[in-house]
Amino acid sequence: MIHSILKYSEFTCGVILLIFAVIQMIYKNKKFINFNLAGLYFCLSYVILILWAFKSGLILFLPWLIYSDLTMAFAIGPFVYFYIKMVLGRRRPSRSRYLLHFIPAGAVFSVIIIINFFDSSLIDYYRLKRPAYPVYNLNPVIRTIDIISNFYMLSYFVMTIKNIYELLEKRSHKSIKELRIIFYYMFFILLFTSMMLIAGITGNSVLNIAAIYLLTLSGLWYFIFSFRCPGFTQNAVREAKIIRYKNSLLGGIDPFAVLERLDDLMEEEKTYTDDGLTLQKLADQLMITPHQLSKILNTEKKMNFRTLVNSYRVGEAMRHMDEFQDKTILQIALESGFSSKSSFNSVFLKIAGRTPREYRESSKG
Repeated sequence: MIHSILKYSEFTCGVILLIFAVIQMIYKNKKFINFNLAGLYFCLSYVILILWAFKSGLILFLPWLIYSDLTMAFAIGPFVYFYIKMVLGRRRPSRSRYLLHFIPAGAVFSVIIIINFFDSSLIDYYRLKRPAYPVYNLNPVIRTIDIISNFYMLSYFVMTIKNIYELLEKRSHKSIKELRIIFYYMFFILLFTSMMLIAGITGNSVLNIAAIYLLTLSGLWYFIFSFRCPGFTQNAVREAKIIRYKNSLLGGIDPFAVLERLDDLMEEEKTYTDDGLTLQKLADQLMITPHQLSKILNTEKKMNFRTLVNSYRVGEAMRHMDEFQDKTILQIALESGFSSKSSFNSVFLKIAGRTPREYRESSKG
């Protein structure tokens, strides 16, 4: 009875996690952070479904996948690390530098496939004994990989907690609820990973499976929590970027830091949609003087405040005209930050080289 309940619970949990991964990939405006979450949920799903395959006996039909769940431990750490880095407002890493962190996962997967292919005694053991869960101490190489995988994952979680702590170390930042929740959440993840490490060293399979389930349930909880509180991650990212930006100003005005924060305000928060936006208001949000902002825009972007804002507004209007054919041009103009249709028409013609009506007609064709 209990065996059957666990078996179907594992399958259900694995499928749910896989659906979570797919959800992240089908977002219309998905970003780097969504790819990380998709990878993380896929890894958790894979581990649970492999455990289900052992319990159900399906693994005997896919013997080359025995122990492949260890591969996921080498990927979960980097996925969590880069996800939190994005939440903390860090820059997206280059593709090559990002993929470098997943080389161990690929290498371990290859080693495990080779071992399963050449060591038939492992497959014979599972066919004869039919254990409910994988046994990692049957082969010295597999046992070593198991221990190293936990160390590898643990090191990434420690680095993740360190990054969060560095952002929260000043007392004035202690009141940031979202970042504080993530900080404490990562401590529980660290605890469960430590349990897996202890289980790997001592050979305690029960402790190891318990830790895997706790990690999986933690992943489920985080997804459900984020779903119920849709603004949670966005607030955490916003607050982290503000903290980082404030800290960058302590050593003087850094034009590149100002431009990066300006991009966040325009692209993420869509500040330009405020039809009352002025140079003074934008400078206040950037915590610099209007003169400093004008100088940075003229020097680094070769444009003035009005040209910058209008370019964003026209770009937003173009997206609206492409996506919302039922909206009137006046509606789109107002939602993009323009105060009147006449000003919208003249600015749009100047930047796009044609009127809004002409653009809409061409987009239909």
